[in-house]
Amino acid sequence: MKRYITVFLALFASAHVWAEGPEFTGLELESAPIHETDMDSIKRGAKFFATNCITCHSLNYLRYDPVAKEAGITPDKTPANMMTNGVHPPDLSLEADSRGVDWIYTYLHSFYQDKTRPSGVNNLVFPGTAMPDMVGVYQGDQVLLTSAPHDFFGGTQWYDWVELTRQGTMSPDEFDKTIADLVNFLAYAAEPYHIEQVTIGKWALGFLVILFVLMYMLKSEYWKDVKGHKEK
Repeated sequence: MKRYITVFLALFASAHVWAEGPEFTGLELESAPIHETDMDSIKRGAKFFATNCITCHSLNYLRYDPVAKEAGITPDKTPANMMTNGVHPPDLSLEADSRGVDWIYTYLHSFYQDKTRPSGVNNLVFPGTAMPDMVGVYQGDQVLLTSAPHDFFGGTQWYDWVELTRQGTMSPDEFDKTIADLVNFLAYAAEPYHIEQVTIGKWALGFLVILFVLMYMLKSEYWKDVKGHKEK
């Protein structure tokens, strides 16, 4: 039991470490409004990835997937030895499993203008990030506020720390939906057969329940004959 408690506390602490930079202690991750069964959303996210992300990020562990192939995400188009501000952009095949969908969703909302950075931007969730603000054209420009209000428990959201000074090509609602589609696709990319596995698992459990009932009825019928024979 002590071992499980230790593991739980370690995972809990690591989740907060991802969400807390040296300057933004208490920043909470926003819940990503995604639905793993929404294939239309996943396909839109795949197209957005193919248009905006594939020039830097690879999906090397997602191969021969019909959704990715339809969107134009093929191994020959993924970058090789790409460098951004001296850093190799990570492969995003398992990013949703590694970081979590809430982390990615909040991260992509949290860029702000910072002239001290080589890319001209910084990020609340990942201070010092080398990634340029590739979603800035859609979201617009955000500037960092000098202070953020805290709720009763001391937590803050990304939008408490920044202010939108120039709207991009999308409205805030459109941007939220687009990023949700992208995150939904990355969640799908991490486990493309998850929905199918869950469906098979439900059928398997249903079969086992029916089999248990039948075996119980057979056992009852068998022992009824045995008891009757003993009484005679």
